Parts: sequence; structure tokens; C-alpha cells
Amino acid sequence: MIARVARRARYVALLALRTRAPLAPLTATVLAAIGVYAYPRSGVGETWGLTALMACALSAWLVGAVLAAEPVAQADIATVALGGRHGRTGLDATLVVLVAAGQAAWLVSYPLVARRLGYTDVFVPPPRAVDVFVAVLAHLCCALAGGSLAVLFAPPRLARRASAAAAVMASLLAIVAVSRPLGALGGPAAVAAALTDARLHTITTRELIACTSCLVLATALTIAAMHWANTRG
Repeated sequence: MIARVARRARYVALLALRTRAPLAPLTATVLAAIGVYAYPRSGVGETWGLTALMACALSAWLVGAVLAAEPVAQADIATVALGGRHGRTGLDATLVVLVAAGQAAWLVSYPLVARRLGYTDVFVPPPRAVDVFVAVLAHLCCALAGGSLAVLFAPPRLARRASAAAAVMASLLAIVAVSRPLGALGGPAAVAAALTDARLHTITTRELIACTSCLVLATALTIAAMHWANTRG
């Protein structure tokens, strides 16, 4: 099991490194953190709520860029080698998880490292361990939802990059639009709202429900992607 996951991770890494497609979303991720945390005395919940929502879109962009850069013939060979669409879904899921972990690590750790380097006014008041835990969970869940959305519209389901990008963007806007009537079940937007409204140094039920809704959304999108790919042959 571990060896299989390691092979998938290695393939994903090689796929990302062989093209310049991930450079734009990676640059945007770096600049997003720098831009958000450039303002001093930011609130912990509000700021991490914003970056969690950003992680959803940035992960969708990065996952979509990596998958779109994979040559069609290479993708077909990899799918056959993995035992079919079910195995290919596992490969795509590995990419989504790695991207989500990277997004969470970067966006959450940046202000913490900045404080260690002497920029003590990044967060006022400073976060505690429980705040960091909630932030990591929120970023992971939002990024998983965004990455899974990118997989849904990646080849072979949508072959044209422009169509895939438009579909992902429209879906992200739709997720935000329906979040208000869904309340705590509203996915990434609900996570952002829950972190913003939560009292500092606490874990609220609303935050946990919102994060769970993101995981449910990511699972549903992954299943839909696998079934859609099966219909494409």
C-alpha cells in the first residue's frame, strides 16, 4: 500500500516538474500569502478564513494545470498501467491530497514563521495551538474540495483547457452562491464564514460541520469524475 502510494506520488511529482504549467498557480499561491499577511494586526479567524477560501480556488487551479499538461497518450498508458479508471482515480486523488497539503502548509505556516522572524504584529492577538489546528483543518478541507473540482473537469472528461477552466470557475462561483442558504453545509464559503465568526482559541461545531461538508463535496466530486470518465471510454 505504501509503495503504491509512493509510486503515485512520484509520478505526480514528475508530471508537475516536466511542464511550466504549475508555475502560474504556484506563483499566485506565494503572492496570495504575501499580499494577505502584508497588512499588520490582522484577525486570526478572519484572515485564515479568507486564505482557506483562497486555498479552494488555488488548489483547483494547480490541480487542473498539472492534469491538463499530461499528454493524452501518456495519460492513457498510465490509466492502463494502474488497472483502469479506478486506479486512475487513485492517482488523481494523490495529486489532490498533495496539493491540498502543500496549500495548507504554506498558507498557515507563513504568518507563524513571520512572527518567529520578528514580525510580531502579523496577528493580534497571536494564535494558539487550537487556532492553528482549526486553520490547518479548514485549509485542507477547502483545498481538497477545490482540487477534486478540478479533477471533475480534467481530461478525458473535458479535453479543451479553456472549457475546463470555464467550468471550474463557474462551479466555484456556484458553490459560493449557494453557500448562504445551505448555512454550515455550504462548503468552502461556509468554512470561511465559520472561522470568521468563531470566538478566538475555540473549536466550534459550525467549523467542524463546514469542514465536513467540504470533505463530502470532495468525495462526491471524485465519484462523479470516475463515473464520467467511464462514460468517455
